[in-house]
Amino acid sequence: MDLKTICLAMIADRETVADSAIAYAVSMAEQAGAHLSCRLAPAELDLPSARVLPMVQALVDEVNAERLAAARDLQARIETAARLAGVTCDCDILAGRYLEAREKAVAGARASDLVVLPQARGALSSETGLIEAILFGCGRPAIVVPDGWAKGAAPKRVVVAWDGGGRAARAVGDALPLLARADSVEIVCVTEGGASDLAGSDIARHLSRHCRELNLLELQVTHDDAGRTLLDHLAGSGQTDLLVMGAFAHSRLFQLVLGGVTSAMLEQARLPVLYSF
Repeated sequence: MDLKTICLAMIADRETVADSAIAYAVSMAEQAGAHLSCRLAPAELDLPSARVLPMVQALVDEVNAERLAAARDLQARIETAARLAGVTCDCDILAGRYLEAREKAVAGARASDLVVLPQARGALSSETGLIEAILFGCGRPAIVVPDGWAKGAAPKRVVVAWDGGGRAARAVGDALPLLARADSVEIVCVTEGGASDLAGSDIARHLSRHCRELNLLELQVTHDDAGRTLLDHLAGSGQTDLLVMGAFAHSRLFQLVLGGVTSAMLEQARLPVLYSF
């Protein structure tokens, strides 16, 4: 699949730190010769009770004016970066309360080949809500980029988290153009031990026909936590440029209460992660 439209979606406020995601999206669009389509959500503050209290309403109006100004500043930064890279770009500021703006962002992201998002600042943050809405409702693969990522958007070493499920298969298919161009691809299967010496062999044979160099690694789960096991492996390898994985093998409530690989990666990954749902 050739990338023709890349969507950059984010919450826009004064606390937004998204330089890495902006640079990643612009760089990816430049390399692919793709158009960059941006969706910025300032997420208006709405307090119905404030409408009968002029002083409170004035504070609400001030907050919303600051959020809109932050969105316009972010728009200018993105458009400047795209122009300097020779990338065509459109950038929409999505008016409305948080849920309305988020739904507009999801709808806009559907008309793209790939979505780029900045990593959230916390599990209950508005950014996490946007990421999850994109993953669940967009129907497109998404790359979440952590703050401080400076290695660019041309992954040389890619890790595929493989559990044999349909979402992991979708992620591999969505990431295939990146996997084919990478110098090396490692398929990692986190297992509980036992009779699993063939874990990942089918997908390894398939990807060996696409990838320059391919390795298959089986990791035994530690601390009864597959997410932590995978994070420890990524931290130890040190050279990985992209992780590819399916998203949310269990419900979001299950992930919140008991933890899970997707939740761990959304909160703690220090490298870009491509998710498919």
